[in-house]
Amino acid sequence: MKQITPLLFLSCFAILQAKAAETMFSDTTFRYHNRLINLEDSVDQIKVKIYDTSSKNDTTPFKQVYEGIYSEEKSYEKFTVIEDLGFQFPIITKAFTKRHKHYKMKSHWAGIGLGFANVTNPNSLSLTPVNGFELKSEDSYEFSINIFERILPVFRNNIGITTGMGFNSRKYFLDNNKHLVETNGITSEIPAPDGINYKYSRLKVVYLTFPLLMEFQPTFGNNHTSYVAAGVVGGVKLLSSSKVKYKDAEGHTIRDVEAKGLNVAPLTLDYLVQAGIGDFSVYAKYSPFNLFQQDKGPEVRPISLGFMLDF
Repeated sequence: MKQITPLLFLSCFAILQAKAAETMFSDTTFRYHNRLINLEDSVDQIKVKIYDTSSKNDTTPFKQVYEGIYSEEKSYEKFTVIEDLGFQFPIITKAFTKRHKHYKMKSHWAGIGLGFANVTNPNSLSLTPVNGFELKSEDSYEFSINIFERILPVFRNNIGITTGMGFNSRKYFLDNNKHLVETNGITSEIPAPDGINYKYSRLKVVYLTFPLLMEFQPTFGNNHTSYVAAGVVGGVKLLSSSKVKYKDAEGHTIRDVEAKGLNVAPLTLDYLVQAGIGDFSVYAKYSPFNLFQQDKGPEVRPISLGFMLDF
């Protein structure tokens, strides 16, 4: 038996309009060849039923062969197979339900963020000084601006996968009047020249970042504003430089970019955990990779803690 679909029904509807006066059993029922088509239209859904009127079984003159319910949130369709022998096999009845709902979720990647930046030992979470890399932890920080986001719901509007793009700038301020230099291809910290006292000495690194996060947004009644996200953030280094500020013997303020590059790794990857309510969240990041290229600088791994404000 040829299946009758909603598309076929709509195609026949225009033809049936001309015959409505003769074929209409009610204002929502039409007869077309050996089919009886019933339409029920309510505020939020349309129900379509199609019956076969060619049955030779007098006890059941009308056999339902199709039922469809359509609304904005979901659709339901049911087909019944009728055998040529004149009776129905319930076991081979084909019934299936289709539910299509376009869930929407709000991602929490796009925004601005500010946090403390530091480094840790590869073998532990002890902070600086680590492997000759000494920082002023209270002064070192990172700033993020994430300009693009996209979230794909994978389970209702509670779990989704987030991606996007952003920029991350980290400034590490060195301690103990030291600065970074590259000698014979190796980056290291050395003391300032005699007679110079640095007001600051810092390493700046800027990355183009790309997240891949799994975001969970629980629903508590009508409240759908809290969230937890976890995953990785990849980074491509855009620039890295060492800058110092001090006063010379004549009292003039000197700001000098001493070096660029400094063997900072061209790629980075951070583990990220973020949790928040509404447009405010806190985050923690840790990189399993060194800040500098292998064997070309101090063996330290970036770590940071901060907050985000969503756009």
